[in-house]
Amino acid sequence: MSSSNTCALPRCSASVWVDRNGVPSQYCSRSHMKAATQQPVQSSQSQLCKNCGTRPVYVENSRVHDFCGRTCAKAYLQGGNNGRNQNGVDMCLYCEQKPKAWVNGKLKDFCSKDCVDKVSDIAPLLLEVPSSHEQFRSVVDQFNMQWKHPNKKRPEVVKMYKAFPLDSHMNKFKAYKADVGNSRRRWHGTTRYCRIGDDAQNLTFCRNAQCAMCNILQGSFDLSKAARGAGSYQRFGVGIYVSATSSKSNDYIKELGGSSYRAMILSEVIMGKAIKLPREDRTLTQPPPGYNSVVGEPGVTVNLNYDEGVVYKNDAIKPSHLLILKP
Repeated sequence: MSSSNTCALPRCSASVWVDRNGVPSQYCSRSHMKAATQQPVQSSQSQLCKNCGTRPVYVENSRVHDFCGRTCAKAYLQGGNNGRNQNGVDMCLYCEQKPKAWVNGKLKDFCSKDCVDKVSDIAPLLLEVPSSHEQFRSVVDQFNMQWKHPNKKRPEVVKMYKAFPLDSHMNKFKAYKADVGNSRRRWHGTTRYCRIGDDAQNLTFCRNAQCAMCNILQGSFDLSKAARGAGSYQRFGVGIYVSATSSKSNDYIKELGGSSYRAMILSEVIMGKAIKLPREDRTLTQPPPGYNSVVGEPGVTVNLNYDEGVVYKNDAIKPSHLLILKP
């Protein structure tokens, strides 16, 4: 269930701890080693994994899961019927057995709280959004409409995934969103050292510390890793940059993992009270007093051809979707 360099505790994908002599442990930490020894013993009559059908399901504090571990849970999620039932209704992204639920007039990703909880248990992960889903069409429409560079060929969106980062970040993001408000969907291009998302066989986050794509998809954006030094140009200081122009974010994509595709993130960013600055200020480390974000806008900001937005708090943003583009 786990590779030799992955923690042996079910549902943990962290790298194992290696001592000063280079000898690896079976676990990533003492706490996980202790947790593994306290796992309840499975009886021969245990329910079998919904995916492999050969191993007992994982039991956590008397709660019985559907799968034997994280690997089988993610593998199962890649199958399905293109996400729709015979009546053309969008099905739950997790179980694919029941229609998505409507809550307060909005179509959710899942059919029930049970499926929400199960995804939370195995996050971070990506769930494919079938091309038949309204969500897929909505994001593609946004991508196409916001491709504004006239001399650049617009790529085709061939795959799409909903991103579910760690709960530790999501809880902070939701609190910040409730407090500040003004949520927007904005694009972000970054560096990918792997082929995550290219197909259903490439949905495991890579272990390259330099892969900004996997870092963002797992734990969200990190201001401490914002581009600095030679070659970086941050018009409004050290912050997390996004744009409403998909073709602009495309310029920041770097594919260093051998993929023939390009990958872009659609983020949900909490802009709050935004200020449009007439000129650049590279000394900024936070927005001006009384504001939550900074916006550069053509016609307002000098020497700017396409918009950009900046937030200065990790809690103000999360990855929403991963798009795989065919040039």
